[in-house]
Amino acid sequence: MTARLAPGWNDDALYLRFLRRDHADDGKFLTGVLTTGIYCLPSCPAKRPKRENVRFFHTPDEARRSGLRPCFRCRPDSLYRGEEFHESLFEQTAARARQEPAKFRSIGDLARTSGLSRTALNDLFRDHAHESTGAFLRRVRVESACHLLATGTKPADAALQSGYGSASTFHQQFAERTGMTPAAYAALGERTQFEIHLPECYRTREILAFFGRDAAAVSERVHSNGFTKCFEAEARAVAVEIVFQGDTAVCSTDAGAGYAAHRAALRMLGLESDAASFERQFGKDATLGTLFRSQRGLRIPLTPQPWEALGWAIMGQQISLQAAVALRRGLMEACGQLHPPTGLRAFPSPEAVAAADTNLLRQLKFSASKAEYLLAAARAVVSGDLPINRIRDLSARHAARLLGSIRGVGPWTVQYVFLRGAGFADCLPAGDAGLARGLAEPLGARPDENGVKTAMDRFAPFRSLAACHVWASLNNEVKKNDD
Repeated sequence: MTARLAPGWNDDALYLRFLRRDHADDGKFLTGVLTTGIYCLPSCPAKRPKRENVRFFHTPDEARRSGLRPCFRCRPDSLYRGEEFHESLFEQTAARARQEPAKFRSIGDLARTSGLSRTALNDLFRDHAHESTGAFLRRVRVESACHLLATGTKPADAALQSGYGSASTFHQQFAERTGMTPAAYAALGERTQFEIHLPECYRTREILAFFGRDAAAVSERVHSNGFTKCFEAEARAVAVEIVFQGDTAVCSTDAGAGYAAHRAALRMLGLESDAASFERQFGKDATLGTLFRSQRGLRIPLTPQPWEALGWAIMGQQISLQAAVALRRGLMEACGQLHPPTGLRAFPSPEAVAAADTNLLRQLKFSASKAEYLLAAARAVVSGDLPINRIRDLSARHAARLLGSIRGVGPWTVQYVFLRGAGFADCLPAGDAGLARGLAEPLGARPDENGVKTAMDRFAPFRSLAACHVWASLNNEVKKNDD
């Protein structure tokens, strides 16, 4: 590939961009460091050198002619050859850990498999999974244990096969991620009611607001202390009612749907959000720290499945919330499965949407382009070109490319799907109008898209939570005024 420098950029401007570590600049220029004798991509995680020791180049050949060699961390030559080296390395390493978690009892075990140092491995996982290597291993072990318990494995054996060295660690980490004990989880297949223990300072207001956007209650029904949500699981409509009782969420569902309802409940309750780490790191931020502290315990509610987030994002592009809700309601009434006991409908599956046609969507008030975009996305999922249910297993960059290859899916839609559908922790839909409105008061003026990015980038690797805090502040301000 050929690097292109933007017109009017000089070395000082390039150095400022180099300091930002923006992946969008990769392929536009290369940075040579005279003191180390290497050249890097702009996004390289290595420590930034002084300005006087930096030179800029258009291509790897140009950098090598100056006596420099490629960086072993960011591997610039791979990018310029069109190779996605780090994406493949991450996905292969992560896949091995998921397949054989017992072989990777420590970060060092995974580092040796990948051929990277512990520091470089952590950079790789932060970049491609939006979580540390340790957090990834904890998540994978619990997911493995859940699968084993659901298929009849005894808790002690599930712990051993999932890579746990002690029973106490297994029970602690399992409870933290699932809200219940291993024994209680194993019994879900025979139960229609179960309880999820909620973390300290858990906030319900934002959860109820997110699932209460549609007052007509086609797919969800919100009440004062909980909500009911309908979704599709194993080709049938399923409903789960969640009632908040102190530090517990009491969940009721259909017979035989316990495991699916539990997975959906964890996502909808936002229990994978690392609110505690975010608050420790940014609770005293000079600009937004007061806001973060006032909303302590806020978490990110996800859709029951990633496909619903993608469909919602496509419908919500460049129209008001009210208009988007109306489109979603019409689509569910036309294509979503009915859950007779509640009268609610599931968000239609990709197969149901792909089987529709433009004429039907036009009758539902979709614009011609929006109908085309939604159908293209559904067909990509059905064909396997877009493995939406495995999006969390992919490199975030790989997933972004797959999503972005669908006509009508731009940067805002990708980031929204990552945030609400995949649960990636470091997303920023910088062009979102709500973020700009929410930042206007603390910044003293409403920022443009670049201003939003500048203001929010310092909250990496937790920009998803920071964005949700800003969005929540708008609703909470309205609530405060109403009170």
